[in-house]
Amino acid sequence: MAGFKAVVVIVLVIALAVGIAFGASRYLVSKLDGTGNPPPEQVGEGAYRYASEDGYSFLYPATYELSSQSMGDMDAIVFLPKGYVPPEAGEGPPTISVAAFPISEGTTLRQWLASEPRSNWQLIVDDRATRATTVDGEEAIWYHYSGLYENDAVAVIHNNRVIIFTVGYLDPSDQIRTDFNILIENVELD
Repeated sequence: MAGFKAVVVIVLVIALAVGIAFGASRYLVSKLDGTGNPPPEQVGEGAYRYASEDGYSFLYPATYELSSQSMGDMDAIVFLPKGYVPPEAGEGPPTISVAAFPISEGTTLRQWLASEPRSNWQLIVDDRATRATTVDGEEAIWYHYSGLYENDAVAVIHNNRVIIFTVGYLDPSDQIRTDFNILIENVELD
């Protein structure tokens, strides 16, 4: 009988330890955005602030949820409409994305965009689809290109990285394009 009690006590201790570990892991996961980063800070009722480790931040509407990924030397976040469920074997919706790439010392933004296929610079139809702009006071380039969707992109160099903010849309009057312009106006380069 003493052996049976010992086995029951050991099983209960193991079950308790597993329960505590599971509870702690669920707590930790709920504190992350799925990429190991803290969740975005809620700012008011309808917006969140995203802050990257690369030294930039911005506001975005609460109608979007973010997902992020790292692929080699690129870090990217994509803003999808909240609650979107992709169709099976179909395209995703138009999105807002932000990607950061390393840039070599002495390379200009325009040189990098023209030589890097991931910038989609090669999809620009004509030179009128580019213009100089600024992001938080820093020189930047706005450009338009066509792909699966029409796309506007704003590229800036910050902390030895090229940061490209992009929005895809079907019609120039789509709300996502307005949301993108508000996001760009709120970018802070730290």
